[in-house]
Amino acid sequence: MRKVNPLVEAERVTLQEMHKRHPLTWTRHRAHAILLSAEGYRVVKIAQIYGVCRQTVTSWLKAWESQGLLGLVDQARAGRPKKLSQEEQQQALAWLGEEPRSIRRVQAELKKRFGKEVSRATIKRLCKRAGLVWKRMRKSLKGRRDDEAFAESVERLARLIEREAEGEIELYYFDESGFTQVPCVPYAWQAKGETMVLPSTRSRSLNVLGVMNRACEVRMAVFEGAIDTSVIVHCLDEFMKYRRKEVVVVMDNSPLHTSEEFDSQLERWAARGLTVEFIAPYSPELNIIEILWRKIKYEWLPLSSYDTFAHLKENLFDVLGNIGSKYKIEFS
Repeated sequence: MRKVNPLVEAERVTLQEMHKRHPLTWTRHRAHAILLSAEGYRVVKIAQIYGVCRQTVTSWLKAWESQGLLGLVDQARAGRPKKLSQEEQQQALAWLGEEPRSIRRVQAELKKRFGKEVSRATIKRLCKRAGLVWKRMRKSLKGRRDDEAFAESVERLARLIEREAEGEIELYYFDESGFTQVPCVPYAWQAKGETMVLPSTRSRSLNVLGVMNRACEVRMAVFEGAIDTSVIVHCLDEFMKYRRKEVVVVMDNSPLHTSEEFDSQLERWAARGLTVEFIAPYSPELNIIEILWRKIKYEWLPLSSYDTFAHLKENLFDVLGNIGSKYKIEFS
């Protein structure tokens, strides 16, 4: 029976870390095999665990005994010369940076500039080595906002959060969002070669108006139909009936929030202890209730919500009724 010599504590810790975190699968296997051998596992048992022959496991143990950790890592092999030079690889990545959706353009430029024909697989491998991944892009309004106004909003919100922590005020975030049977298409685990298909159809809209604080406490109102300024005014009036101290409500600059009708209420609300804090235009990330809408649409609403309007309504009310308990966001 062959097994490795007893491990010192430093070797054991290092092998455990290598088994958990090394990026190469077979290196992790070899590190684990050394640990198992040190615990008394026979070569044949280790071979069964990893589906390899006994000679392979024996070679792992010999490599450990002769070279230590270095013997567990695959060494560089000669292989075929790379098709693209270092300069050509950097240029290919630069072209991909200019048009990150088009591998074809990179292939065409490589052929035109350097006379090199490479496959899509080659370009993908180059991208992975450079740390690039293929994932969904996000829309952003950052390019349209005023950086100075954004910084001022960040500073004002920070002061409000401090006042809330000291118990001076209640701080809430306000917004509206619509929900229909047209799904927000999320990522999901799916079998290879198969694609999950979500039903999508025009439907009536469920419009939700609500406030939320950083403890994930919410008050929501749902309407089948459009929301106008008068509805918002009424809902804020109802919300203030339950407040016992000064309230600051953060909201964006939607036309519904900046209309003459809305402006005419600010003085009356201030007398009742309600102050409206408008964030800088095009700064949705400053209104944390936006995170709530995203969570509901992309994670919390079950896929059955898009089957019928009745299912959408039922599931939406279930989510809204369980925010803070079953459904919760932790804000730092």
